[in-house]
Amino acid sequence: MKKILAHSKSDAQKRRDEFEEHYKTYSGHGYDLDKIKKTVNKELDLKFLRYYHGESAKFSNEPNPIFSFCDGRMQFTEQGLCAALKKKGGNPELLKMEIAEIPSETAEYNTSLYFKRKDVMTQICTITYDCIQMEIRRTYVKGSPYSHYTIIPAKEIPWRTTSGYYYIHTLELTEQEFYFLDLATLLMDLALEYSLRQEEIAYHAKQMRILAMETTVLDEENIPLEPIDDTAIESSIAECSSKGLDCDNTFKAIVQPWMDTIRDYLMLMTNKYGDRFELRHFDIEPGDSEFGQLYNTKVKCLWPVRTVAEHCEGKQVVGEYVIDAPKHFSAPVRRQTVACFKVGGSEMIMDEMIYSSGLKNTLAIFPNARVRRFRLDIMGSIGIHALVGYLKLMPALCKKMDELAARIDKMLEKQR
Repeated sequence: MKKILAHSKSDAQKRRDEFEEHYKTYSGHGYDLDKIKKTVNKELDLKFLRYYHGESAKFSNEPNPIFSFCDGRMQFTEQGLCAALKKKGGNPELLKMEIAEIPSETAEYNTSLYFKRKDVMTQICTITYDCIQMEIRRTYVKGSPYSHYTIIPAKEIPWRTTSGYYYIHTLELTEQEFYFLDLATLLMDLALEYSLRQEEIAYHAKQMRILAMETTVLDEENIPLEPIDDTAIESSIAECSSKGLDCDNTFKAIVQPWMDTIRDYLMLMTNKYGDRFELRHFDIEPGDSEFGQLYNTKVKCLWPVRTVAEHCEGKQVVGEYVIDAPKHFSAPVRRQTVACFKVGGSEMIMDEMIYSSGLKNTLAIFPNARVRRFRLDIMGSIGIHALVGYLKLMPALCKKMDELAARIDKMLEKQR
């Protein structure tokens, strides 16, 4: 069964290593912090928690540590859970447990199994471990040793059932299922999962503050490509050679700082003006209103054709563009659109891939179409101001790229 929670320190580190890539995706799609929070702290499917009283039991083969019998009836035991946490590497000092017992008819909700019975009781066990709180409701008939268990795994994490209903949902367990529930591992994994989510949200919030500061000091008329001298090129070639990289990957490694600089400019401009567009909208026929026709559906969007022309005129950029006929693919890829923008003797290519899941949309940009080994990738899209700003600077930038490519190729040829 698929594991969706972090189970070890190495799993947690892998998650942390993905924060930067996730941020590129969210920023590429223009997510604000609220939307990032909802995406990071996403719903988990209750069906995956079956692991903790199914597959995991094959390894532990131990009863639920909170489960104990006294005088012929089940009782919750904090001592057993503390011992299990300590054995599995958890911290018992982070555990707090509270138990209350009330007649079932006065409970907030009542299981249909005991509907209208007067001799039904509900025990409520609230477990706080580290940063999460779990609630276990044990419903039973007085005098019976058998119970039904309703669990809210973590009140801080939204859950989803297979039927698609959202927010906090419960895990319903029979006596036997609860008896074999690996509760200690579940608590540790839920706490680690929520902690990682909060850590990722804090990471994105910090990056957004940095982005906001960089945007305020952005020089729209300049993309500073720092000189790469022959000594640096030779050093990079030697390093790549020792790693067994071929010529194309060596070229990519050498020019990566320039690609990062261009990407940063495009994203800062996009963030400043908030005018993202998609190439597929270039084939929308403008109408008299703000609505257009796309796939026989009326959509409200920017008019890229009209708006790009207006900005080019304002920036005194004289050029042309060619939009290839879109290609359609089967799921999950829905549509690919390629566009070529020309200014003078220079040109750039944009290759847009639209997926069934919008968060996976990608934009490959070749800032110098004559040397397509110059490439940068964006998860999402860029803005019209960013595009026109680059087009204005493109002739000078392409000249620098041509000169650098010639020097790299010459030095690579000497190494053969």
